[in-house]
Amino acid sequence: MRLVKFFFPALLSFIVYTGFAQNFGPSVYSRLGVGNIADGSFSRAQGMGGAGVGLHHSYQLNSLNPAALSSLKFTNFEFGIAGKSNVQRTADDSQRGTSGSIQYLSLSMPLHKRFVTQFGARPFSNINYNDNFTETVGEKTFQVTKSGSGGLSEFFWGNAYNYKDWLMVGVNTGYILGQSVYDHTQSEGGQARFTTLSQKDEKHLRISPGILITHELKRAPRIESILQKDSLIKDTIVRKIKSELASGNWFLGVGVTGDFYNTLAANEEKYQSEARYDQSYGGYIPYKYDTLSIRAIPNYSLPNTMKVGVSLYKPNKITLALDYTYSNWKSFTYNTLNSSYHNQHIVALGAEIIPDYNSTKFYKRISYRAGLNYNMLPYIVAGQDIKQIQANIGAGFVLPKSGVTLNTAITYGQRGTTSANLIKENYWMFSVGIIANTKWFVRRKHE
Repeated sequence: MRLVKFFFPALLSFIVYTGFAQNFGPSVYSRLGVGNIADGSFSRAQGMGGAGVGLHHSYQLNSLNPAALSSLKFTNFEFGIAGKSNVQRTADDSQRGTSGSIQYLSLSMPLHKRFVTQFGARPFSNINYNDNFTETVGEKTFQVTKSGSGGLSEFFWGNAYNYKDWLMVGVNTGYILGQSVYDHTQSEGGQARFTTLSQKDEKHLRISPGILITHELKRAPRIESILQKDSLIKDTIVRKIKSELASGNWFLGVGVTGDFYNTLAANEEKYQSEARYDQSYGGYIPYKYDTLSIRAIPNYSLPNTMKVGVSLYKPNKITLALDYTYSNWKSFTYNTLNSSYHNQHIVALGAEIIPDYNSTKFYKRISYRAGLNYNMLPYIVAGQDIKQIQANIGAGFVLPKSGVTLNTAITYGQRGTTSANLIKENYWMFSVGIIANTKWFVRRKHE
């Protein structure tokens, strides 16, 4: 199946639904910082708990480490979509919501047998919440609505070089931009409505260098030594060779990468409006509109991040991966909801097993994946640390004679707490990634 059949429809979908891609909530904690930040993982890593900084693959892109890009053998196109069901609970009440999103779009091309370039786009963060409650001020009772929408999107370009398959280096550059809108409305039934609107626009440049080192732990016996040991019986020789070669070798992978940000612009505008209720009209009519402030946000910058990953794997058989991520959110200065920040820590653990990659039977070539992810989120709200825990399972299906791989993942997660009158979120997410490989820029050989 040609790559073009996937590329153009998916590209068109991404352009059309870019705004909808930001609507991946609802989540009350998306009002903090820059919203709920996407972990940046593609479909294979999603089934492994988001682990993979120390991994690479010849036919599936690893977005967690720019250096891993260099291992791709063919032109690779991948896009991912996801659906989410979310329940938000307090000690006394609950609220449900569902949503869907395009997660990413990527096109990678080997320009040389050891050099690969990549172009892509993905949502970076998402803001989506809506709170409704009553508030009494003196003798008046107001219906209060606090809502937020928007978020950030990223367009990125990556390049990587593979030095003799044991050392890979790469760098990914991203342009991040978007708008966040926060609305605070107080309505006095049948009389007046007061609204404060805050709008934040920001642009950032991201530079992410990466390095990946692999080392062979166990070298398979040479064919010559096998022949010497079993030179008496031909059948034994053949079986022995096949057995040794099929078992493969164990490899150790160590990857290091980081995200370093430079804020190009960050501005905030605040407006206030008042509407009066008109009984003959049957609704509120705008009465007054004021600009409170238009300003550049001082000392505003996204926090830098460092990631380290270790993997142990037997190619196309079994893979184990462990990642650690650190982000210096403590220096982030944009506070909302009476919140403060501490440094973020994430630990991800993942595994993948393939029964028999070389089998002609479809079910034996399925990749089975599982993972866990623990995220100490950087927000402190009402004196409470906010944690997120996820469990993932996934599967990868190589479609025969098509050059297409279909990856699926199911995620169950919890975020927050009901202590101190806060909100706890429980969610299910189902994601699908479609990967198409084809031969572009490959020089044909004639004999």
